[in-house]
Amino acid sequence: FLEFFNGWTKSNPFYLVSGSDLDKIKEQVPDFILERAEGVFTCGGNKFYINNKLEYEKVFHPPNNLLTYLGQQVRESDTPVKSTNHREDRGSMLNFSVVGRDCTLEERQQYFEWDGEVGEREKIAKEIKRGWPQLDAVIGGQISIDIYPKGMDKSQILEHIQDDFEIPFGEQHQYIFIGDRTMKGGNDYPLA
Repeated sequence: FLEFFNGWTKSNPFYLVSGSDLDKIKEQVPDFILERAEGVFTCGGNKFYINNKLEYEKVFHPPNNLLTYLGQQVRESDTPVKSTNHREDRGSMLNFSVVGRDCTLEERQQYFEWDGEVGEREKIAKEIKRGWPQLDAVIGGQISIDIYPKGMDKSQILEHIQDDFEIPFGEQHQYIFIGDRTMKGGNDYPLA
């Protein structure tokens, strides 16, 4: 994919959108790709960078009773593997992982397969939506749930691109979107 994307980015304007923060994106995406991007939307579109400079940021402070609930889910989970770093506050969203963000690649895969069988993340996301109706909770990547106020999802970048950069949505432009969680309940679904 990198070989394809490297060539494609040389002649096509693009934005990167991720649920991760900028530091994590820099671990995953080569500098030469980041330098070609028109901009980088992080934390589900709640932070926007141009040339590594923060252009805007929306802030979210998770309620204490939500944090207590998430801690309880970690303690009560039957997952066969657990690591550390279960909650990552990204300023504008909360990323939650029962297995823990510090898990190894092997533990990540083991949890992903186990969760695919039991649906733990889906159950937790539904309970968050039920218990905190002002929040949204969507499954992200292989091990996590993204939690944020309703409307602060990846779809918000479309308005930003159209309004701030005067790129009209219409016949003369083609938009290509690539995401791994585009199904309903996934963190890419609102943008897709």
